[in-house]
Amino acid sequence: MQRKILILYYSSHTVCGIGTWLELLAPELEANGWEVTIGLAWGREFHDPAKIEACRPGFRTVWMDGRTGTEEGRVLAICRAIKQVDPEIVILNCLDSAFEAIQRVRNEGRDLRLVVTNHGNFSHQAAALLSHRDEIDLAVCIGRQSMAVMGMPPWGFDAERLVHLPNAVQGTANENESHGSALRVGFAGRLDSEGRKRVRDTIPFFQRLHELSPSAELWIAGDGNISHEIKEFANQFPEHVRCFGRLSREQLYRDFFPHLDVFVNFSSNEAFCLSIAEAMAHGVVPVTSEFFGLHDEGLVLPKVNALTFPVGDVEQAAILVAGLLNDSVERERMGDNARRHINENFSPHASGLRWSKALEECWARPSITSGTSFQTPRRRGKFGIPESWLERYRRLRHRYFPHQSGGEEWPHYRCRNSDLLENVSNAMGISIAPDAIPHFPQLPSTSVENAHLDQKSHQ
Repeated sequence: MQRKILILYYSSHTVCGIGTWLELLAPELEANGWEVTIGLAWGREFHDPAKIEACRPGFRTVWMDGRTGTEEGRVLAICRAIKQVDPEIVILNCLDSAFEAIQRVRNEGRDLRLVVTNHGNFSHQAAALLSHRDEIDLAVCIGRQSMAVMGMPPWGFDAERLVHLPNAVQGTANENESHGSALRVGFAGRLDSEGRKRVRDTIPFFQRLHELSPSAELWIAGDGNISHEIKEFANQFPEHVRCFGRLSREQLYRDFFPHLDVFVNFSSNEAFCLSIAEAMAHGVVPVTSEFFGLHDEGLVLPKVNALTFPVGDVEQAAILVAGLLNDSVERERMGDNARRHINENFSPHASGLRWSKALEECWARPSITSGTSFQTPRRRGKFGIPESWLERYRRLRHRYFPHQSGGEEWPHYRCRNSDLLENVSNAMGISIAPDAIPHFPQLPSTSVENAHLDQKSHQ
């Protein structure tokens, strides 16, 4: 008999890193004997499960109807999904309302395991999960920085309930397609104003690159709340900058990555930068900022399969890219290293085996909350009427509370313990031990970066 997993996921972004992670992981878990259902958050304005299903048609889904916009509505929506699917394990991605929902169904006698994921290296996410430590059976960290902090005494998880499982990337065997004399640089990701992504750095970067390499092209894939700014910038270089908008993983792998020579990233903080890894899988050389967490996963190997520059130094980024575009031998060598590194160390099959093993071990242990009864909030509205009654009325009468963003409509992890948040924030800057960083077989190195540094010194 197959054991069931319910994976809770927001639906405000049809194309994002967590969605790609799910798209690769779900079939691998199915191949290892699990039945996987994706619980999709449904909101009035920003969360639309139908768009997720259209973009990722392979998912088995259940919609979590929180369109009333209240916390009670979100909690009840998750409870209904759990009762409908009846899983042994719930895997939580980001949705804060799930903690109370899990408490309620456990109080009703359901024996299930709660697995949470931390997809970033952010103190508020780590602190939020640590504040629910005694309700969580297994915490999965995509990045090693967050794992190091989430295992620290006195607030941390026990070693058996904390595991590092990096992202996977679909490898490719084919060489990149020839695109004549055009030399192309790519950028892919959400075009949002979120500070850590530094999307706006693409503008001064390409302005400088155009001076150094006038024939170079910039291809941009993604959408978001500053898409209009990027398009206005692209209009200044109509023959050199192309905006694709939002692309599915299939479109990225067919129409985008295979046609690039170099990929750029400007982030200040990443746990596992999936877009970099996807570019590498296609033999595209990444030129990336030295973001917090860069060296933790062993993904980017400077001077071997990638080049790096200080965060915010768009001048150096442009010089490095121009040098690569002008040196086809070094570009090919580093691209071959990048593709081989992904195929050998970050395959979906290997990731699926690691995840399945971790889930099997989690299920074999008694639930962390066995014998525990939770005191869940008993919300009351006007005239002391229980919120559960009011919620039925809202659904019948189609009454909704409006929200200004997807993060308001279905809030992400929140830490309400200010002391814990401060302690975790202070600890998050501590570097992980060198022996905890993965080491891979030596790949041929390159001297291309030194040549580019020499070029900068002569500017």
